[in-house]
Amino acid sequence: MTARSLQEHLASGDSMARLAAHAQRLLLFQRLLEAALPESLRPHARVANFRLGKIFIHTANGAVAAKIRQLGPRLANELSNKDVKVTQIEVRVQARNPPPPSVPHERPALPGDNQKQGLTTLTQKLPDGSPLKQALERLLHSVKE
Repeated sequence: MTARSLQEHLASGDSMARLAAHAQRLLLFQRLLEAALPESLRPHARVANFRLGKIFIHTANGAVAAKIRQLGPRLANELSNKDVKVTQIEVRVQARNPPPPSVPHERPALPGDNQKQGLTTLTQKLPDGSPLKQALERLLHSVKE
């Protein structure tokens, strides 16, 4: 008994074979769409389905959807291959799940007494009106509060 690949299992049944062929066609259309779109739009659009010459594209937001609608005729030309003719493009906004919230930025530790004393000494040695002296004075004032 020989092991069969997943692709062979999918192609073995009639309905599974049609499903596998449809999935392969959608992957082909996705690659063609990515090649036809400007770089900035590629991550925000994906082929959702293809039925009776009509391709359905889902976008991440309304701005991307509007731009793809503007590019519609050109995209239909580029998505048509020798086997299948794309006659219509339907674009829908299908927002994806938002990314997980980022880890909050930790505030750095405040300077200790030795560092404050060193900054105070440095501030006293700088000439009056020096921008560095003014900045250090503001820093020391905010640290004391």
